Amino acid sequence: MHQTLIKKLSICFVGLLLLIACTACKAGAPYPIKDYLNNLAIRSGIGKSNNLDNNFNDLLLWEIVDEDDKQKYNEALDYEYLSKTIGRLIDEDNNITILKAKGWIDLKCKENNIVPRDIADSVLEKAIRQINDRNYENSFSAEYKKEIKDSDEDLNVGDILLVDNAYKIVKKVSEEGYELTNAEFDDVFESLDIEGSFEIDLSEAEIIPYGELEESGYVNEKYNLISNKRKVFNHDGFRISYSISKSAIDVHVSKEVNSLNVYGDLSIYNIKPTFKWTYEKNDLRNCFFSLKMNSTEKIGVSDGKYGNYYLNFKDLDSSSFKSLMDSMIDPVKDQVEASIPICKIKTPIPQLPMVYLNLDLLIKLYASGKAELAIYNAHNIGFETKNNQIRFINDHDNDFDSIIQASAKAGMGINVSLDTANYSLADIELDGGLKARLSTTIHLFDEEGDYDSIDSDIAYSTVQEISKENNNVKVCGDVSFYWYMDLLINTAKTKMSKMGFSRSFNIMDERDQVFGNLHHIENGHFVERCTRKKKTKLKQMDKVKSNKIVLDSYAEVLKKGETHQIIIKGLPEGYTNSDIVYSSEKHNIASVSNGKITALSPGSVKIVVSSSDGKYTSYVNILVSTE
Repeated sequence: MHQTLIKKLSICFVGLLLLIACTACKAGAPYPIKDYLNNLAIRSGIGKSNNLDNNFNDLLLWEIVDEDDKQKYNEALDYEYLSKTIGRLIDEDNNITILKAKGWIDLKCKENNIVPRDIADSVLEKAIRQINDRNYENSFSAEYKKEIKDSDEDLNVGDILLVDNAYKIVKKVSEEGYELTNAEFDDVFESLDIEGSFEIDLSEAEIIPYGELEESGYVNEKYNLISNKRKVFNHDGFRISYSISKSAIDVHVSKEVNSLNVYGDLSIYNIKPTFKWTYEKNDLRNCFFSLKMNSTEKIGVSDGKYGNYYLNFKDLDSSSFKSLMDSMIDPVKDQVEASIPICKIKTPIPQLPMVYLNLDLLIKLYASGKAELAIYNAHNIGFETKNNQIRFINDHDNDFDSIIQASAKAGMGINVSLDTANYSLADIELDGGLKARLSTTIHLFDEEGDYDSIDSDIAYSTVQEISKENNNVKVCGDVSFYWYMDLLINTAKTKMSKMGFSRSFNIMDERDQVFGNLHHIENGHFVERCTRKKKTKLKQMDKVKSNKIVLDSYAEVLKKGETHQIIIKGLPEGYTNSDIVYSSEKHNIASVSNGKITALSPGSVKIVVSSSDGKYTSYVNILVSTE
């Protein structure tokens, strides 16, 4: 009897496993093929719009679909069709066996099974990651249309001469000598095949600053510097300093603007280009160019210096307050906007003669009043060509922390080009970051307790500061947070642009709200709605609930062996410091114990600061320098 029971339980267990396996291959609501194809086109970067017909044509030119697939638009996606399209996308056999071998779908699934939407999306994400995260061995081969001469003996008109790593063509030869001009790319190369994948070693780079460097040293007291060999120059009133180590660029800018002390910090690290260029007889067979990098962008603006105005504003009635404020404070002076060029970095590519990666860098900021933004990005951007078509690589992992009592923008501009000799083959230009826009509303109360509300161009923090001891004035604001990002593939200077492979598009804009809508702010805190009412009805505002763990610093640069103690400045209601746990995402780069970070080896790592129940999380971004 005991054995019979065991046998029955075994049969039930096997049946349960089979049921689970079959369930994994069956769908709930059908996933129409038209929706799947539209998602595939947009997510892979092959499609260039939200229009299904346009995206289908792009997929057709990329050889992902067949012309008669339009007839299947309203059919449910099955594993046979998923396997066909994914196989073509990753340039592998387009059958279900490949997906099973990769572990992307369950081994029990059959070709005629309907694919659940979540499984289809998961397979698509894995396929896109595979085609975007390629690696190539560094190699170079070229055929020249004619012999390249390295001396000026026996030159004839039309000869190609190599001069200082640039190709020149002989335009004229006479007894007095010869005349040279820059040779066009097509005058030189019959074919060119280069490929490579490597992490940039900035210690081997040639640095070209965009300003006249000062000889004196500069100390950024906020951070432990990557290197004490900082370069310093001035641009449009900004003091700019930067240092470059083996794997990172660290930039600091600052400026005094009337009542504001504005600073900006930008770190770019772990820069890894991957490229393949196959060119033959004026035809670009295929091209792949992607750039992976991490960045931290940060701006800060100090408090306005209006302390000496308190006596003037403290006891005024509401109408006098507004008149005096308008006459004494100029909102135009309380803001700064700048795009500051930093440097150009020319990096040789290992094992590839006369091939370079050039990086042009600038920092962008805008600020008004009191603000602080810290932004962390992991980028993978670029493009691929096939059949004279182009698809875009566009993956970003964004995170941020902020203190906002004003309008602010932090971002960076970067152009990275692949060059050989004096020819720019391809480039990627990125302009992106985070914007915060805060409007100011002033509530002016009269003797009866009634009030008028007016909008003001003066920064929220300024009005709040000068009115904080005046009971006749209350200040509110509405803040809008959104990511912005523009990408330009192949600028006019590149060979690819001249061949028609140039695209520009907006990746994120005001529609990409961080919070999804406007948030109301009072006394520097977010509240659900305005609490300003007639004074006889005005109740004490409910205690503000924080929605995150607030830290004193969200980004630090450390040298190997140095430590940094995380300081918590605020916690969600009901939590204490004893509820906080710390962890390191890369234990070999930096460890953390009770909030004390220790730098162990060069690289970047996120230190996670979270509540023990997992509901709230913040990060400290750590860059460990090589010096």
